[in-house]
Amino acid sequence: MDPQNENNKSWKQEGIFDTYEEADSTRAVMLSMNTDNKLLVKVKRCGTGGTRFKVKSYYPPESKKNKKKRKKE
Repeated sequence: MDPQNENNKSWKQEGIFDTYEEADSTRAVMLSMNTDNKLLVKVKRCGTGGTRFKVKSYYPPESKKNKKKRKKE
């Protein structure tokens, strides 16, 4: 990952499931528990021949405020 590129996201793997329905229900539960609507959740194929499904999530980090303190004279 290039730290200079703002589009890099660190996705966290939440679980691997045998059926899409299981993965989709997990995704739906995660999104329903999210109150601030910043959580992103996706279901991706994985495994041999794409037979399994993984659920990945991303929550954006809090932005850092770069306020410089001025020296009072």
